[in-house]
This record gives sequence, C-alpha cells and structure tokens, in this order.
Amino acid sequence: MMDHFVDTGDGKEVHVPLRVIQNGDGAEVMLTLFRQPGMDDEMFARDAKWITRDLRALKNFITG
Repeated sequence: MMDHFVDTGDGKEVHVPLRVIQNGDGAEVMLTLFRQPGMDDEMFARDAKWITRDLRALKNFITG
C-alpha cells in the first residue's frame, strides 16, 4: 500500500489510494482518483491527465 495525501494549498489534504499488486513476474499499479467536492469536469480531466502522465513516467522508468 502506497497511499498518500496531496496538499491542495488551502489547508486541505486529498487522500490518494495507490496499490501495487503482484501479477505473475510483474506488478500492476492502481491509483484511485476521487472527484473532489466542487470539482467540475474540466478540473477532474486535468487531474486525470496529470496522473496518466505520472503513471506513464513510472512505467517508462521501470521498463527502461
């Protein structure tokens, strides 16, 4: 389990669940993005895009 909390800059923290699960000789990384109160579609899509970028970077780092 690699859950973490993101500081939103306004005194609040957002919980971000992250799991790494063995799959054969490799692993699966799963991150859950929760839509926060007051978050519109554009804000949610922007966060999802950042997470996708970060997960791709992780994959590239691991697979070389």
